[in-house]
Amino acid sequence: SYDAAPVPVTLLSGFLGAGKTTLLKNVLEQTHVRQGEAPMKVAVLVNDMAAVNIDSQLVSNTRLLQREAKMVELHNGCICCTLREDLVKELGDLAAEGKYDAIVVESTGVSDPKEVAETFAVEVPEMGDAEGEGEGNAPQDWELESIHKALRGKSSLNEVARLDTCVTCVDVAAFDSNLATGKELQERFKGSADEGDDRGVAPLLMSQIEFADVIVLTKCDLLSAAEVAGVEGSVRALNPGAKVVRALQGDVTLSQVLRTGLFSMEKASMAPGWLQKMNDVAIPETEVYGIGSFVYKSRTPFHPLRLLNFMDDHFVVWMDDAQDDEAEGMESEGGANEVCALDAAGDGGAGAQDDAEAEEAERERDAKEKTARSRRAFGNIMRSKGYMWLAGRDAQMAEWSQAGAVGTFNCGGGWMSSLPPEFWPEEGTDIYARVMKDFAGPDIKDRRQEVVIIGQNLKQDAIVAALDACLLKKEDLVHRRGRSASVSENAWMLDVQGLEDPFPHWPELSFD
Repeated sequence: SYDAAPVPVTLLSGFLGAGKTTLLKNVLEQTHVRQGEAPMKVAVLVNDMAAVNIDSQLVSNTRLLQREAKMVELHNGCICCTLREDLVKELGDLAAEGKYDAIVVESTGVSDPKEVAETFAVEVPEMGDAEGEGEGNAPQDWELESIHKALRGKSSLNEVARLDTCVTCVDVAAFDSNLATGKELQERFKGSADEGDDRGVAPLLMSQIEFADVIVLTKCDLLSAAEVAGVEGSVRALNPGAKVVRALQGDVTLSQVLRTGLFSMEKASMAPGWLQKMNDVAIPETEVYGIGSFVYKSRTPFHPLRLLNFMDDHFVVWMDDAQDDEAEGMESEGGANEVCALDAAGDGGAGAQDDAEAEEAERERDAKEKTARSRRAFGNIMRSKGYMWLAGRDAQMAEWSQAGAVGTFNCGGGWMSSLPPEFWPEEGTDIYARVMKDFAGPDIKDRRQEVVIIGQNLKQDAIVAALDACLLKKEDLVHRRGRSASVSENAWMLDVQGLEDPFPHWPELSFD
């Protein structure tokens, strides 16, 4: 059994070249040169042992373990190198040695820290439960016997090695270009990302920033002071609760990244600036550098065709092709349709490779053109996220999530007004009160447009006007079926039929 206090773990994230290894080397060297204090004993899990080239005399109290990435398919279909099962075993074994003050896990450059963090909270069922059917939520393909051995009788990794701090390194010199690209990870980080990893560069950068407790801005010497301040202001708006540190050659102090006690999953889930803005929490806005935000709201549905045309004019739009692939000409989730088409078209020879490279270049040109068009019209929209109501789709909301050049548009589930009573919170509770705040009358109920927009030098009036132009108008219903306007003032917006709707089909709500 394991009875000692959990060892605090720092998770280090960031793109390849963002400075993770430099920061790690600096931290390790500091653990052995502490004025007036005993050296700190730190265990480190790294992806490339050779990259952490530190004098052996300086790491006599440090244990370096190299791990090889294990590809796992996550619940949302993404491929991510997160070592979920192996991470539990390795950290459990390290904690059981009882001699480390802290552990640092260097994640791969293409990993999402949220996915790694969730591993710490996985509950492992007790041995003897038939088919692992007892209490627990561990993936079915985990080797429970070895997991139990590593955890020494505990049910989760957090009980032996507690996630303490999530640190993300952000390369300020590459910040703008990483947001402006439409590339997938497998294209941007060849050799680091797995072939077939069709997640986008900009969305992953946004995830790494929004989930961090500490954001380390690296390569600040490559930009002017004003440019660095602009990036810092952007990062603070994207994650208002994170501590932001500027670093040259990884020069952070141990107290900034080790044993901080900053991480909690509840806090991390509420950390993104877009969510705080939606919840009416003020987020940092640096007027001198043009950083600002606002919430677009409306109680009129969008005309599907006009909305899609607007999105496609200004962003690379990805939609979940698992819903349907009716939206021809649009990139599906991560461009997966195009990859599949290339795989099927040839035998993987030089011709197929040339075609793939040509298509990649064409998509990147398209992304740059759309980004330039968007910035001319609206300023630099770095992040937008929220809920949308499409005319003719009254039961379910759309969920829009944009990071830089890339926006994803998918079904977000049913509006509360579409759900049966058993799915509602108890009347009189705070959650019930928050739900009712979103209601606006007996017809519209909680259907709405509510999108947070964060950016630099935003032209709010132009953005609002462009989105308003996408809203449904009464004249759109001429010769089309819809509720009579005489029923009530807003009834014309409901049960609209016959509009051209190019978005993928959404499955019907099911409550089985």
